[in-house]
Amino acid sequence: MRPMENTTYMESSAPPCQVDELISAMRPVKRHPEGYRGIHLHFSLLGREHKQPYHRRAIATAFNKLIHSNLGQLFWTSSFDVVFICKDCSLAQLDIAILAARRAVEDSPLVREYVEAGRDDELCDWYDLATEMDRFTKMIEGLKQAALEPEEEKITEAPSLKSMINSLNQKLGAVESKSGVNPNPPVTAVETTRPRYDPIARKDTVTPMGPIQLDQLERNLINMEIDRMILNQTAYVIVGNSIPQPIFVEYYVAVEEIKKNLLPNYNMYADKWLFQRLTRTFDNKLMQALPDKDGIHSQIVSININVETVFTPEFDKFIARFKQKNSQPLILEMGLFDVISDIQKYYDAREKLTGLGCRISLDAIDIQALSVLDRELLAVDFLKINWKSDYGKFMNGPMKDKIISAISAHGNMRIILCHCDAETALEFGRVAGIHMYQGFLVDKKFGG
Repeated sequence: MRPMENTTYMESSAPPCQVDELISAMRPVKRHPEGYRGIHLHFSLLGREHKQPYHRRAIATAFNKLIHSNLGQLFWTSSFDVVFICKDCSLAQLDIAILAARRAVEDSPLVREYVEAGRDDELCDWYDLATEMDRFTKMIEGLKQAALEPEEEKITEAPSLKSMINSLNQKLGAVESKSGVNPNPPVTAVETTRPRYDPIARKDTVTPMGPIQLDQLERNLINMEIDRMILNQTAYVIVGNSIPQPIFVEYYVAVEEIKKNLLPNYNMYADKWLFQRLTRTFDNKLMQALPDKDGIHSQIVSININVETVFTPEFDKFIARFKQKNSQPLILEMGLFDVISDIQKYYDAREKLTGLGCRISLDAIDIQALSVLDRELLAVDFLKINWKSDYGKFMNGPMKDKIISAISAHGNMRIILCHCDAETALEFGRVAGIHMYQGFLVDKKFGG
């Protein structure tokens, strides 16, 4: 008869803390780190209902193939984070395993929110151990410290309720007699929760915006002067060592500023469809204010707009006013979600806009979507790629040639890399063959 397996860890609701095992496993890796990669999955952010034993088994199963073929090793923290190291494993293989692990908890509201916001890359940190060993080691030290903290707070013998009350009364009495402090001070709520280590996101406790709040916000916006909440950002052409040249100026509504002023206690982005409706109100406010802006007569201008807005009388009035002051073609930026929601309506809008001499840019595209998007079929002039910090990893793996080829096929002057807030974004674009850039760093460096 086989000895019975120890299933304590398998079926307990909390995973075993394997940080010490991870530290031990890293000793030989540190001596010869070439070819090793590491990832850190932030599954501690999940709710308790998505940290059950069957979730743990499904997540672990996602890495089985790499464990058997690439010297892979998987480690859990007691808070449900996962650290995985492997050797000579391609980025594509790791991506497949990570996606399979995420599928195990895909019904989690938090995971769904990250995916819909295009921030799912923040749920996983990547490490090339040959070049980032110090950063990886520092991360492990943080996990080790987090694992030690609960031990310091343990009480070997639970005191009785009566002894706790007596002890507390004695201490309070001693303090009051020495300092003359008011024994009944006003109560102040104190946040006692502290993270085990720097979290990538706080738990979402903000009430989602509902139809009632949306209606109230739209009513307030109708009569509100939002000129000061209309911001602009310039896109530049940067090719090699030549002097960067401004190509167009995007005008947009500062949504966060409106949220802070009109709806500070609600999450405006919780319901995608409600937020989509709200952006149509933003369209109208922007169209009312933009023709009166100083300086637009000499600029190529771009604005964000919904497909449905193109068919409104307000849009027709805006175009007439705008063309009186600006003879340049207007660039209209549309979200992919909006376009594919009603593709026929988009094509109708495209036909109208072409007749008006406008250009269309498809906004907020992921770099990996470039190879499957048909720009000519959608009949768009530009594609805007949202820069993400993890894009750099694609330039060191099999995705590099695929990305460069896709950018070349679309046209180097048809791709705009936006949200560039770090030098790594510009370096990525240079290697990938992108010629147009937009973002706070670009403004800071070239905006004068």
